[in-house]
Amino acid sequence: MKIKNITLFTLLATSALLAQSGEALFGKYCASCHTTVVGVNESGGELTNVYEAPYAGDVINKLKSETKTKEAFLVFIKDYINEPDKRKSLYGKKAIKDFGLMPSLKGAMTDSESTILAEYMYSDYGKEIEKVEEKEVVLSESDKKLAQEAKANEVLFGKYCASCHTTVVGIDESGGKITHIYEAPYAKDVIIKLKSETKTKEAFIVFVKDYINEPDKRKSLYGKKAIKDFGLMPSLKGAMTDSEAEGLAEYLYGKYSN
Repeated sequence: MKIKNITLFTLLATSALLAQSGEALFGKYCASCHTTVVGVNESGGELTNVYEAPYAGDVINKLKSETKTKEAFLVFIKDYINEPDKRKSLYGKKAIKDFGLMPSLKGAMTDSESTILAEYMYSDYGKEIEKVEEKEVVLSESDKKLAQEAKANEVLFGKYCASCHTTVVGIDESGGKITHIYEAPYAKDVIIKLKSETKTKEAFIVFVKDYINEPDKRKSLYGKKAIKDFGLMPSLKGAMTDSEAEGLAEYLYGKYSN
C-alpha cells in the first residue's frame, strides 16, 4: 500500500508540474493577446472586454467542438502555432481583419514544450492547479507581504512591459538560424545590458524609474539604430505611483541573472 501511495503521489506531482509548465508557456506566448484586457466595449447596453486576439476560453471551447478528440485538438494547436494560416483559422476573414493573423511561434518552443502547452490548453486552462503538498506551508506575515509584492510587480511587468519586450511577433530566419522578433529590444537583453552599464542595483533602479517616466533618445542604451527600428518607448508617466515604479524596477533587476 505504501508503494501505491508513493506512486500515486508521484503521478499527481508530475501532473501538477506539467500543468504549471503549461501555464508558464501559456503566460509567455499566449496570455498577452488572448487573455489581457486592452479595453471595454459599451455598445449594446452592456460592458464586454476587448482583447488583442480572440479570448482564450472561447478559442479553446470552439476548437474542442471542432476537433472532437483530444488528439486532434493537440495536433491542430501544434500545427497552427508553428504555421498560422488564414485558411486554418477558426474565426474566418472577419477575425483576421479585426485582429490580424497570429504571428508564428516556430522555433520559440521545443516539440515537447508545444505538446505541454497544447495539453495545458485542453485539460488545465481555467482550472486551479491541484495542490499535492502533503502539508500546508504556513507563511509568516512578512513572507506573505513579500509574496504579494512580488506578484504585484509581476502584474505591472505584464501590464506595461511584456507585450513589447517579451512577446514574439515574428521570426527572422536569415543567417542560417531562427531568431525571435519583438516590438522592442528583448527584456532580458535590456536588463543584462543595463546592469552592465549601471554597475549597482541602486543605479539600475534610478535609471529605470527615470526612463519609464521620461524616455529620451539621449538616454537610450541602444542608440540611434534601435530608435529607428523600434521607435522611442512611450512615457509611462502617471501610469504608476512612485512605489509601483520602484517595485517594477526591483522586479526587473531580479528577473534575469547575468
